[in-house]
Amino acid sequence: MDIKDILKRFWFVIMIAVLFVAFIGVYAVNSYLNRPVEITAKEEDGSYLIYTIDGQNYTADELYEDLKESYGISTLYRKFDELVCDKAIETTSEMQDIASNQAAYFISQYGEEEATTQMQSLGYGSSEDLDDYYIYVQKAQALRADYLREHYDEYVKPYVEKNHPKLISHILIKVKDVTFEENEDGETVYTANMTEEEQAKYDAVLEALANGEAFEDVAIEYSDDGSAKDGGFLGYFDDTNTSYVDAFKKVAMTVNEGEMSEPFLSQYGYHIIYCNSENIEDLYETSDFLTAVYGDDVVLYNAPLLEKAEELGITIQDEQLRDEILSQIQGEEEE
Repeated sequence: MDIKDILKRFWFVIMIAVLFVAFIGVYAVNSYLNRPVEITAKEEDGSYLIYTIDGQNYTADELYEDLKESYGISTLYRKFDELVCDKAIETTSEMQDIASNQAAYFISQYGEEEATTQMQSLGYGSSEDLDDYYIYVQKAQALRADYLREHYDEYVKPYVEKNHPKLISHILIKVKDVTFEENEDGETVYTANMTEEEQAKYDAVLEALANGEAFEDVAIEYSDDGSAKDGGFLGYFDDTNTSYVDAFKKVAMTVNEGEMSEPFLSQYGYHIIYCNSENIEDLYETSDFLTAVYGDDVVLYNAPLLEKAEELGITIQDEQLRDEILSQIQGEEEE
């Protein structure tokens, strides 16, 4: 099935749900041109007539060419990616719930205006498209995860053996007065000068964990880190991570699934790390893991897209468009 054919056959769904609202918009056209816009659904000379502006008819072929000329190959490439992901991955109720929650959170943090700005920069129409965007993100992640499952020995196994990826959680007991010095081996040695209150919290955390309370519950109750509200969950970590201080990273690298570290000190205070999982299926559900494995290899990242497009029979018969989209997939810059 060719992209242009899809546009012709499903013009109303695509135009209203994705292309027309995202790129042109009935309201925008009407307001900008101050001319009446009529949506129609009839065939004219082999091409579907999809809208009329001030008596001038516009067909699916003309819409397609206009999109290609006006909005650039990178935008059409993104739509190609969305089309393949949408056809390849079924939309589940879980995806819809996650997307709805993410959209609501984004708007609560940044507002409707910023959401619309961000959506338009991605080729959508307004903040109302946030749900659709977040569903697409999940489908794109699922498509790439499925590809790695199928090519585990080639791509995933070497990365796992080298970098020891895992999901971790963390409890922090802040200590205001921490001093440090270097030992004879050049290592930084920290010393905590704890207040009575800090000491009491430290002792309470150790007692709760020793009594078998869940790490998540203890983190929620006592941790001074921002992750406390999430039960101390920090998410993805591997040996290449550079976002943590050395003292933290050194211990995190040694903790295996289901294990908890001994308390250790950094310039921020005392830390305890718990390894939630090293299970590969849990890692496949983590976008940071997929990003780490695919790395900067644009060709590898887009291999699932090309493979699935061929499997689904989605082709690009416009030679120029095909070459330009392939240049995007292969990481070549637009001229």
